[in-house]
Formats: sequence, C-alpha cells, structure tokens
Amino acid sequence: MKFSAFDKAFIVSGLLFSLLSGCASQPAATPGWVAGGSAKYGSAQYLTGRGQAATQEEARDRARADLAKIFQVAVTSESEDVQKFKTDPAGPGQYEGQVSRRITTRTEQIIRGIQIAEMWQDPVSENHHALAVLPRLQTAAGLRQQISQLDEATGKHIEQSRNNTDLFLKIAAASLAIESQQERASLQKSLQVVDITGRGTEPQWNIAKLESDLDGLLKRVRIASQVAPGSAHGLAEVVAGALAKAGFMIETGQNPDFVLQAKMELTDLGFQQGWYWQRGVLEVTLSETATSRVRGTRRWNVKSNAPDKESAARRALNQADTVLKQELQKAIIDMVNSR
Repeated sequence: MKFSAFDKAFIVSGLLFSLLSGCASQPAATPGWVAGGSAKYGSAQYLTGRGQAATQEEARDRARADLAKIFQVAVTSESEDVQKFKTDPAGPGQYEGQVSRRITTRTEQIIRGIQIAEMWQDPVSENHHALAVLPRLQTAAGLRQQISQLDEATGKHIEQSRNNTDLFLKIAAASLAIESQQERASLQKSLQVVDITGRGTEPQWNIAKLESDLDGLLKRVRIASQVAPGSAHGLAEVVAGALAKAGFMIETGQNPDFVLQAKMELTDLGFQQGWYWQRGVLEVTLSETATSRVRGTRRWNVKSNAPDKESAARRALNQADTVLKQELQKAIIDMVNSR
C-alpha cells in the first residue's frame, strides 16, 4: 500500500503525539531522600530530618522538628540530671530553674541552624515533602567553642574558690563552677550527636567532685532559723528543712554565724468561684550574729486555693516549702555577698 505525502506526515505526527503523551503521563521520579538517605546530604557531613504534610510550610516545620528532636532528647536528659542535683522527694533541684533555662537556650541556638535543603510534591497525593539538614562540621565547631569558654570559666571559678579567704565568696565561686560544668555537660551531649565519632570533648572536671567540694564549704556555715510570731503554722519546719537541703549547718546553740528569720502571714480571701483562697508573702531576712547587721531580705508571693480553708492554707505552706528548697541557698549566698 502506498501512502501519499500527506498520509505519511499525518502518521508521523500521530506517533510523535502518542510518544509525547506517554512521557507526560509518567509520574515524576521520587527523590531518594523522601524514603531513605540523601546522596547530596550524606550522613557523614549532615544530620537530616524529614517532614510530610498537605502544605509546604507544615512540611518544613515537621522536617525541622524531626531533626530537632535528636537534640531535644539530649537536653531533656541533661535537664533531668540538673534536677537531680542535691534533690530529695520533697522538692526540685537548687539549680533547676536557672541552669535548665540556659541549657534550653543553647539547644535552641543549635536548632536555629537547621535549614530546609530540598522540597518535593507528590503528584499523586499532592502531599509536600521537606528535607531539613544541619551541617555536622560547622555545628560541631560552634559547640566546641562554647565548651571551651565554659571550661575556661570553670577554671577561673575554681581558682577563685580556692584562693579566696572569705567563706561565702568561696561558696559563690564553687557554685558558679558547678553551673558552668552542668551547662557544659549538655553541650557535650549535643556534640556527641553531631560528632561523627560520637566522642565529643571529654570533661576536665568531675561534677560529682565539684558538688562534694561545695557541700564541704556549705557545712562550715552555721545558721540558726527563727520564725516571726503570727506566721503560718508549720513554717518553722519548712525553713529548717530548706536550710538542711541547702547544705548549711543548722546551729541550735548560741554561736551561729547568721540568723535566718522567716515570716509568712496568710490572708483568707474567702470563697470565690468555687474555691477557698489564701494569699500572703513569704519573707526571709538574714542577719550577721557578730555585728547584728542585716545582710539582706528576700520575698516571694504565695497564693493558693482548695475546696476548703484548711487545704488552701496547707497548699500555701507547700508552695513556700517548694520555693525555699529551690531558691534559699542562692538567696543566702547573694545576701551575704552583698557587701
């Protein structure tokens, strides 16, 4: 059969159209990183995280969160270690608030370095996929620099504690040395995640030894406690327990170095919105025995509620117990050092 020139052109055009249509119907190839590793962002050079969602922004957020959780596990672990420092079942750790906040801040600084390197949309489901990356070398260098700074600060604090003749200045410096090393321990855990060898930088000082040295210094300070008349029932036991937990020597004789007077008068706010309310101010004042000089005063607001008046008052006292066990040691050191 013979075809005219027109027929031949028509047939060729049809074949080309079929080929092009077939190519267009083929789905785009899925990037390797969606389900596995990335050739461009290999595990030796990068930490990676993946996210999938209906929108690009949510996919990016999920990818960042997927990568960030590696460090969040480390910071949670280290914050728990901080809370165990000189704790008992009755209250939180002495450095929990301030040190845990700094540890969290440093972890957030690391997370801010996470970048979205790749995006891809599935043509069938229309879901968006994101790849988040964090360069190991650059991040590790920043962590090692921060660790070096904390080690330098620790060395200076230890030297100040050893060389100072003033007992409370020795205690203050020893406390700062411990805080620096607790922050360092958090950075070390993050560095072990980033460092391909998993080793990081081994510490120069042992935190347990630093804590033991601080305990020894605290036991040399003799403090007697008093409670002002009219204070909430049970406050004397709360103050004595907080002093003991802080590590100071409780003096029951006639020769204390300092006297800590506490008072907490509660105001009954009555029955409001289905609860009985109590409000007051917890106040502690430190006086030097030898000179009768007041070294400082610290106050905390207390407010509580409960289904009955007795429980509301008890909860206010429990709140005072928690606050003193968490903050009394540092408050006393700060007051004595305010010359």
